[in-house]
Amino acid sequence: MLDADLTDAEIENICRGLKQNAAKVRFLRNMNLTVRVAADGRPLVNRKHYDGLKAEPDKSPSTEPAWTIPA
Repeated sequence: MLDADLTDAEIENICRGLKQNAAKVRFLRNMNLTVRVAADGRPLVNRKHYDGLKAEPDKSPSTEPAWTIPA
């Protein structure tokens, strides 16, 4: 059974390159994740919230040209 929160290894993978817990919290919050902070400062992210965020389609406008030919 999976934990309700992401593991420390999963958080490390998402925040690759960041060492300080405060920087990880800021990074995760900038991803529009709800982040709780443990007593020791570690970020805690709910697994269902993270998986739901990943499943959402990208809503940003496309930068590709429209290749349709007008009739």
